[in-house]
Amino acid sequence: MSLSGDERVSPLQVKDRVYERLREALIDQVFAPGEPLREATLTELYGVSKTPIREALVRLQQDGLVEIAAYRGARASSYTEADLAEIFEAREILECECVRRAAAAPGPEIGERLAATVDSAERAIAAGDLAAGAASLDEFDEVLFEQLKNALLDEIRQRLSMHLRRVGRVNLTPESVARSLAEHRTIIAAVVAHDPDGAEEALRAHLRSVQRQQIEALGI
Repeated sequence: MSLSGDERVSPLQVKDRVYERLREALIDQVFAPGEPLREATLTELYGVSKTPIREALVRLQQDGLVEIAAYRGARASSYTEADLAEIFEAREILECECVRRAAAAPGPEIGERLAATVDSAERAIAAGDLAAGAASLDEFDEVLFEQLKNALLDEIRQRLSMHLRRVGRVNLTPESVARSLAEHRTIIAAVVAHDPDGAEEALRAHLRSVQRQQIEALGI
């Protein structure tokens, strides 16, 4: 994970790459919620000085992925039930509008793209790769979010996606992924049928099911 050698093109590039790698590590639960993020450990891990580490931690605090407290340092942020409620409320508002637009779109293209992500997830799961399966389902959401076509909303979506990916890694089991696949197939069927109401209903049911599972998995 070192940033030495040819990757050290400029100080700005180093700062950005440290931020991006640490962000992905937090999302992928390399650092569990509540785990301390010690500068000395991170400088050794990423092969950089303390300055880009400190700047990355501040940016990640703004993203809501890191908590920084005086005299205690930084740690990976944790979620409360209220946090999850806000995250899933925002997701439901955005994705329901997206899925309605997807279902109302002419032609089969969006339905085919959504189905391709679920097909890919099924193949990964059959091969025993849950992480790849979850990543394919993340792509399902990305296809939906493309329907926004609104730069301001897309900024909100990008921040929301970080938390959704991170929370989704907590309860990653064959059972949870299989259940999610079935729910995604129901959503796709409504999109392919050009049924906005049915697509929204299926999506709401899926999101609320996922929220309940995450609350249970996090023990909150």
